[in-house]
Amino acid sequence: MIADPLAIIRAAHFAATLLASGSVFFTALAAGSDRSPLNAAVLRVRMNALVWIGLVLSILTGAMWVVWLASNILGESLADVCLHGGAWSVLADTRFGWICCLRLALAVLLGLLMLAPARRAWSIAAAAAFLALPALASHAGATPGPRGGVHVVSDAAHLLSAGAWLGALPAFVLLLWSARQRQKPGWYDFATKVTYRFSWLATASVGVLIATGIVNSWYLLGGPRDLWTTDYGRLIGFKIILLAAMIAIAAVNKFHLTPRLPARAALRSLQRNSLAEIGIGLGVLILVGYLGRMEPTAHVHPATTAIPPDAAFTHIHALEAMADVTINPGRTGHSVITIRVSREDFTTFAAKDVRLILDPPAGSGASVDTTAERQPNGTWTIEGVALVQPGIWTVRVIVIAQSGETIVLDAPIVIER
Repeated sequence: MIADPLAIIRAAHFAATLLASGSVFFTALAAGSDRSPLNAAVLRVRMNALVWIGLVLSILTGAMWVVWLASNILGESLADVCLHGGAWSVLADTRFGWICCLRLALAVLLGLLMLAPARRAWSIAAAAAFLALPALASHAGATPGPRGGVHVVSDAAHLLSAGAWLGALPAFVLLLWSARQRQKPGWYDFATKVTYRFSWLATASVGVLIATGIVNSWYLLGGPRDLWTTDYGRLIGFKIILLAAMIAIAAVNKFHLTPRLPARAALRSLQRNSLAEIGIGLGVLILVGYLGRMEPTAHVHPATTAIPPDAAFTHIHALEAMADVTINPGRTGHSVITIRVSREDFTTFAAKDVRLILDPPAGSGASVDTTAERQPNGTWTIEGVALVQPGIWTVRVIVIAQSGETIVLDAPIVIER
């Protein structure tokens, strides 16, 4: 896990996203209400540059994320997934890919909006959407039912509050540095006013961050004991420690240094402490990158039967039922599909009928639509299913309950060559 490149790419992508959106929030909400120095071309260009740098890095790291993820899913080299369309399959056939495409469009829009300072409300909205959309493709997005909606909203609010605090710190440091470089009373007064406004924005963000962090942990952890008994919980515990260190530094900034402004020594100390916050925040983002690659302890569902080494397997979880789908062998050709439908406690779900639909990668052929046969052991099987195309397929299990209720469970599954 220590040398997981995808975790580092994820961390870099979130850092770039926070930089872009946080710089927009800072400029519009903390610095934008006092326009005298901000209208100076140098500072305006510097603030815009932070946004554009964040957007460019977000696009580059996002592309790396897609390519590396496609390589992991398909078991192919990075060159192969780029040259033979594997990366396109991830973009076209998964919710993660659709969200990436939408965020790319938002990145371009936000970059253009920075050329029109009067469109401040549009810039804030675009930055907020760009920052919050990953919640739909996170562990929160995989939580079924109404609980999933609450979890997604909480995760989105968590991202927005992180952007308004951690993501805005580079812009705040840049402003303090500019004021110290100019060495003019007008700039010192301006920096003081902005610091007070940013202090209240950061305080509100920290409150939301703590509240949503508690909500998210409730959904992701099986209980408080997981914080010291599981790898996932220990990483969350370490993240909490780093966050506490950031809050301690922020408290010193707010209650000790800010009242001493506009003294140059206070400006220098604020800049130094804010850089320390950024450094610790990068450590938090690295942990976030690794956490996204691990299964939350509250979401772990072991396979109910042994999975053949050559098989493709997916676990689909919905509020009403769960399904384990095994395609053996998990490659092109004729395969046997086994479906086990169960309840949350892993007892067999009493289904009247089970139907399976397999949708191939986009534009590569017809779907497979067939009815499964019930077996004496409670599973449902389909013999001789022809899989003609490798790539990311979408499996849909349509379960008809004894009550007549229809339950649809769907998930991607990888078929190899």
